Amino acid sequence: MKVLLIEHPREKSAVHFNDVANAPLSSCLMSGYIASLLHANDIETEMLDSYLMRHSLSQMVQEAIKKNCDIIGIHLVYNWEHTPQTMASINEIKSQLGVPAFVYGFYPTFTYEFILKNYPAVDYVIIGEPELTFLELLTLSKKGRDTDKAYGISFRNGKEIVINKRREIVEELDSLPFPFRSKEQLEYTGGNILGSRGCYGNCTFCYINKFYGKKCYWRGRTPDNIYHELQEVLERIKEKYIYFIDANFFGPGESGQKRAEKIAEILQGEKGLRFGLECRVNDLQERSLSALSRAGLQNVFLGVESGSNRSLKRMRKGAKVEQAEIAINCLRNYEIEPYCGFIMFEPDSSLQDIRDNFNFLQKNRLLNKLITTVDLLYHPQIILMGTDGYRMLEEKDRMEFCSPNPYQGAFICQDRKVAFLAEIMSSICHYLLTLMNKSDSPIYWRTGYSDSKRYSHEITSKLNQWLVELFGEILTKLEMNEINRRDNSKNQYINDSIALINGVIVCFEMDSDVRESIC
Repeated sequence: MKVLLIEHPREKSAVHFNDVANAPLSSCLMSGYIASLLHANDIETEMLDSYLMRHSLSQMVQEAIKKNCDIIGIHLVYNWEHTPQTMASINEIKSQLGVPAFVYGFYPTFTYEFILKNYPAVDYVIIGEPELTFLELLTLSKKGRDTDKAYGISFRNGKEIVINKRREIVEELDSLPFPFRSKEQLEYTGGNILGSRGCYGNCTFCYINKFYGKKCYWRGRTPDNIYHELQEVLERIKEKYIYFIDANFFGPGESGQKRAEKIAEILQGEKGLRFGLECRVNDLQERSLSALSRAGLQNVFLGVESGSNRSLKRMRKGAKVEQAEIAINCLRNYEIEPYCGFIMFEPDSSLQDIRDNFNFLQKNRLLNKLITTVDLLYHPQIILMGTDGYRMLEEKDRMEFCSPNPYQGAFICQDRKVAFLAEIMSSICHYLLTLMNKSDSPIYWRTGYSDSKRYSHEITSKLNQWLVELFGEILTKLEMNEINRRDNSKNQYINDSIALINGVIVCFEMDSDVRESIC
């Protein structure tokens, strides 16, 4: 028996720029864990990573049908408006190879019913943590037994959609073999390591724990187990940099701090090592941070989410604004500039919440670079199936689906003034993000200070200052009831802003003498 595991392409969306909404970063080793477990059980397995190989959907199909396999497994990722084409490509692979198809991941776990009703190419949807379920399906198949009896799956029985009992999660993560990493994975993403699964938090916007089927539950690998994987990874990567892709690097409480200190002690033995991690603000404490910094901590994604304690309470974040400020200052004491997860607009935001958010970002010097400002000043709460936020909006009949696919929802802020500001900032920031994602644009976000883009820094600095001022101006006028919130007023702001952006870019691309006299 031979298995082909596929990571399909993730097409760029015209209107969405947040990859974390497609699938959390912690899922990037999901296929690798399945592959290594199958290898350990003497099941021949090959991986086709069309995502990292930059394949188109048609190229993925061509490569997949060349493989001589008995089963295909697809890490199915929500692909925004391109999801139907992704599913059509899977259907083509299935029809060409004539073998069973399993899908797994966050997206199918929550939309299994929709997938099985609409996409006949899918035979089984694996619900939740996939490794042991995938192995059981293959084991039952090899023995000629009924695969429909496996735990943790959903499938069709005639016109009925059946969902079996969920499988218990892997309590001892050290029992899993280290994930298989393709050459492309090591080349493009380097040394990603998953040191834990789940989270002890209960945020309304997150579906991590719902995926695993356990509420507020965090599992960590032992530091020694992580160290042994680290040794294997470092032998295969050029740059001595790793990133912990855990949803929350720190475990809860005192035991979480002690484990982090032990990991830091182990990492400190690797001279020249640098690494990054993601965490909650309340877990970032001086005792563990100092140890991690000495070991090479360089990058931190910090789950701040809001500068309003009222919003944080509605989100059930379990942390306060004051803790976020302490965490940011603590990181800067170690010369680490955090990248902050932040939700500017949530369904029940008041104008005061938005003011608190804006003041927080300014006070903590988080609006100094266009690449971050453009995200922070527009970012809405992302409403995905599996989150409590999705359920609550659906129950209150306040949600619209972004497409015929029910996975993603949209909302309009209940406060009309907040909705007005949100729509303006969304349009302007999306326009800027579109430009910043074009490689031939003078504000392409990957551009450094090369001669070919010698004005890039000046342009982005000017646009950043203007964007912050614009947000503050509209917010103040809304607070003072100085804005007529009609569509023509909103459209005027958007059209004038787009014209200004284009004008600044054109101006900076002029001859230097002309530019200095005009701009």
